[in-house]
Amino acid sequence: MIIKTLATGASGMRAFQMKLDTIGNNIANINTTAYKRSRIEFAEMMRQAMGDQGIPAASDPRPAGGSGVKMVSVARLVEQGDLLQTGRDLDLAIEGEGYFKVISPEDDREYYTRDGCFYLNNEGIIVNANGYKLEPEINLKDGNYVAIRIDEKGKVQGKTAEGDFQDIDEITLYTFPAPANLLDEGNNLYSPTAASGEATEGTPGEDGVGLIRQGYLERSNVDLAQEMLGMIEAQRAYAANARTIQTADEMWDRANNLRK
Repeated sequence: MIIKTLATGASGMRAFQMKLDTIGNNIANINTTAYKRSRIEFAEMMRQAMGDQGIPAASDPRPAGGSGVKMVSVARLVEQGDLLQTGRDLDLAIEGEGYFKVISPEDDREYYTRDGCFYLNNEGIIVNANGYKLEPEINLKDGNYVAIRIDEKGKVQGKTAEGDFQDIDEITLYTFPAPANLLDEGNNLYSPTAASGEATEGTPGEDGVGLIRQGYLERSNVDLAQEMLGMIEAQRAYAANARTIQTADEMWDRANNLRK
């Protein structure tokens, strides 16, 4: 039983170390644009039927003891983050459901993101900070525009030197049946998985698709107070499991040093 107690305590320490790692990553990304916080999920490990000795008579099923805890998943929480006003023409936030699609210039691979901090490259094409082109591709070089206007429906217009606005293109958004199951590729980029479902193209503001807010960026949805509370809980649980191992070791030591 002492060996089992040691293993159970060790499983608890491993699990809560992972929880601390997850919380630390959330806090580290508190100022990352459109970051979605993660939450670790635990499950009880296999229960084992206890031996007959020392157990009062009982009908089936026999009493069972737990074997500890294990991590089963790290869930991404995709609720909306607060919108931060920047006033910059190519800062775009999504209010509601949806993702921008961007294309990698290296292998033409498609990614999805809620990070709407865009720029113009040397060809006048709208790209993100890594140079990935916004899809559909929007080229602003030929118009010599002095300003860009993007409405909540995604319509892109350029302002000429004469003060007129000309229609250029439209930005589309993409939704998923289960966005929490998108694969995190880093750099605020996601790709579809079998669990997330395929992307569905939509017009902003229609059929449940969110609106585009020009001059805003979506902030991280990390709640610092909640993360600090979770950190304290994880620290206390880690310490309690360590104490379990220490106590079991002391009992084992006493048993080994018994004298007749």
